[in-house]
Amino acid sequence: MTTSPFASLHSSLLVRKGAAVPSPAGTRTAPEAVFDPYSIARRDASDADTAPPPQPHPGPCDAHHEAAAADEDFGFALSDQQDRRLRLAAAKLDTTREQLLSEAVDNLLNHLAETELAACSCYRAMADSS
Repeated sequence: MTTSPFASLHSSLLVRKGAAVPSPAGTRTAPEAVFDPYSIARRDASDADTAPPPQPHPGPCDAHHEAAAADEDFGFALSDQQDRRLRLAAAKLDTTREQLLSEAVDNLLNHLAETELAACSCYRAMADSS
């Protein structure tokens, strides 16, 4: 007896309109959770009324400027899902992925200037000048 690599199709495989049910085989699992960088900001924003004001930045910022002046190339990897979403958003918005990423970084840095880094005078001065 020979076996064929193809399944035979017959009328019992057909489903009538309205009688379709999900297959018990091949159930899917939930998609992998994606890190949301703004989840901390949303949580912090809800506590903003009760939070104490930020403390002033102690001392000069020379050490920060030296660390920020280090010139090194920088890159990061996107997950497959992030890359697909970014490509789709760029296509739908008729823009480039680089422009979308640049806007996202600007939004994150402006958010940091208003929250976690609000007490740093040198960071706030750079944010105000941009």
